[in-house]
Amino acid sequence: MPIISNAVPASFDRLARTYDAEFTHSAIAQWLRARVWQRLDALFSPGMRVLEIGCGTGEDALHLAQRGVEVVATDASLVMLAVAAQKILAAGLTATFHHFDLNDPQNWKLDSIFDGVYSNFGPLNCTHHWKPLADFLEQKTTAQAYLAFGVMGRFCLWETLWHGFHLDWRTATRRWSGKSTAQVHDGNPFTVYYPSSRQLAQAFAPVFSPVRKTGLGVFLPPSDIFPVIETRPTLMNLLMNLESRLAPPVLADHYWLELQKI
Repeated sequence: MPIISNAVPASFDRLARTYDAEFTHSAIAQWLRARVWQRLDALFSPGMRVLEIGCGTGEDALHLAQRGVEVVATDASLVMLAVAAQKILAAGLTATFHHFDLNDPQNWKLDSIFDGVYSNFGPLNCTHHWKPLADFLEQKTTAQAYLAFGVMGRFCLWETLWHGFHLDWRTATRRWSGKSTAQVHDGNPFTVYYPSSRQLAQAFAPVFSPVRKTGLGVFLPPSDIFPVIETRPTLMNLLMNLESRLAPPVLADHYWLELQKI
């Protein structure tokens, strides 16, 4: 089975120390994450054991741990894992952390059976081997377990309009073919995949069935455009209000897909 490119963890190692300042603590990211937390809180109750795929700096793991959910958090970046572990420790909470290769789940050293699984803000875009992941999660989840994924979609209205207006057609259309090349903090380039929600659901069928789908970032822009909007609070609040009322996933930066084991 293909092994994840070393460019991916190396890139996110570089990003780890500044990720919270550049993304997590931004006003738009906090607003979007709060919407995700509403769904995670609805799916995962205190005492449940859940698996996080691609924990980053541990913001979602921290939120769930504060609610009494037992989190096993994984990431391809050792530096991200170190930042996340320190964040949990500083809060006086506990979670378990594992280094992983997203393209080789059968070799993950996880003995637990999980009541649910989640992955937020795009880790599943770093692989196109979703079927092996689905097979692994079938083995590692309880009956009727929920999976909840935040995934960058095939078409982002904001990205296309903004970069098209600035005549950056390569960025404006980069998702349309289903994959593109990304580079983080001048690191080595790596491939990013953009599955449609239908494509991802098909990879997890027939064991997992979709039960909910919504958009994250329809009226609110992708992270590279956050500063443009955050310096205009009246506009930002208007866009947040629109986002809370209408969020079709087909136009969004990310879609939020929930599946249940059947």
